[in-house]
Amino acid sequence: MERAAGTGSGGDDDELVLPPASFQDGLPSSRSYPSCIGGGSAAAASASLERELLYRAELHQQQLGGGGGVERRKRRAMKNRESAERSRARKQAYLQELEQEVRLLRAENAALRHQCHQLKAAAAEAEAEAAAAAAAAKKPTSSATF
Repeated sequence: MERAAGTGSGGDDDELVLPPASFQDGLPSSRSYPSCIGGGSAAAASASLERELLYRAELHQQQLGGGGGVERRKRRAMKNRESAERSRARKQAYLQELEQEVRLLRAENAALRHQCHQLKAAAAEAEAEAAAAAAAAKKPTSSATF
């Protein structure tokens, strides 16, 4: 970790601790541990590693939304309930439309059946009249005198 130069009143407590310059996307590269590799003291390496782990933990919490896991779950559950309610309302509206269409189609079917019966009756009547006319046309007249 690097310390920003010229910050605070000069005491160690007031200095700003910055992540190493080799950090990219919040993750250190392999070059960010020079004191651990090249003969630095074990205590310094341990302290550096601890600071880095704390920094990563803070960064991770910030990426998750500030540690509001319970609130996030509650918001998600609420959104899920609202979405389910909207889905049920859409389904109910769709079913009502289908039921209305079924009623209309049944009424149309009944009207068409009635019309079909009427046309069959009219066709049978016309056929009977045609048969009677044909029989009358074939019948010889008896009033013929020679």
